[in-house]
Order: sequence, then C-alpha cells, then structure tokens
Amino acid sequence: MPIRGLLDVQEVAFDPEDIKVLTAAHETTLKQLKITDRKSAMAFLVAKTVIQVAKGGERNPQRLSERVIRVLQKPSL
Repeated sequence: MPIRGLLDVQEVAFDPEDIKVLTAAHETTLKQLKITDRKSAMAFLVAKTVIQVAKGGERNPQRLSERVIRVLQKPSL
C-alpha cells in the first residue's frame, strides 16, 4: 500500500511539504529493508511506522528512515 493512502485517514494533518518528506522516508526505508512488494504487510507496517514517527515532529527524511528502522528492529516483548 502506498503511504499516501494511509495519510488520508490520519488524525494529524500533514502539509504538502511534510507529505514529500514522509514519502521519501518511506521509499528510503523500503529500499534499506529490501522490500520490493509495495502491497506487502511489511510495506504497510513501514508506512504506519513512518507516520507514527513523523507525528513526533521529525521532518528530515534520512533521520526519519533511520528511526523507523530502529523501531522495526526492536525485539517485541
């Protein structure tokens, strides 16, 4: 699922410049994690995580991607 579909249903409004940053971070993260199927559950999880981290205020696409990868690599309890 493209990240733009998830952005439409968020409770937080992102401006057009924010959306560009989130989209870039999503693409970077997918490449880093070698996820090629944009419709996979993992691509969906990456998109949701990008949005969650961005809600905290991060707007640098590289740092956003790095934080998303760290979140996804944390072992679940």
